[in-house]
Amino acid sequence: MLADGTQVTLFVVEVLTVLAIPGPTNSLLFVSGVSRGFQASLKLIVAEVGAYLISLSVLMSALKPVISAYPTTPQLLRVACSIALVYVAVKLWQSGGPAAPAAHPITVRRVFLTTLMNPKNLIFAFGIFPPPTTGFSDLLPYLAGFAAICACVAGGWIAAGAWLHSRAADQLRLQWVYRSEACLLGGFAIMLVVSAYYGRV
Repeated sequence: MLADGTQVTLFVVEVLTVLAIPGPTNSLLFVSGVSRGFQASLKLIVAEVGAYLISLSVLMSALKPVISAYPTTPQLLRVACSIALVYVAVKLWQSGGPAAPAAHPITVRRVFLTTLMNPKNLIFAFGIFPPPTTGFSDLLPYLAGFAAICACVAGGWIAAGAWLHSRAADQLRLQWVYRSEACLLGGFAIMLVVSAYYGRV
């Protein structure tokens, strides 16, 4: 399916652009880099890539016919994503107490859940990935490329957080970092509800 070089280039650019912009998962990776450093946060990349691949596979294979039959399904998915983000935001806020340096709230499970419900999945599944012509196997090369790009971008966000920690470790207050990111996740949740109401992707 990867016969058109222009299509492949466009796919790479679009995936890289969407993955690189700030979002729920990137926020958690950045905070982990700040609080735990680069090496200790690398396992989160596996959680992110795995969650993306599972979510995209389900959306493009199982749910696409459902969405075609029931146009309101994307709105319901956005609401479900917003609820999940609120849950993660609350947990992250609660971690921003006096014991924040030892709390390490950015776990593999939390990154996996957040990525699984990340609204970017809808953009990838229905706006960027090409529709398969003969079957789901057509998408496997694209999924493999997506996984490689995702791992690189995730490493970049972790490295950015680790760099900030190394440059300003004495001035950083992790309580503020955790609670700022909790507010950001809450903002993403609100945006999802608004987009669901207006029926936009």
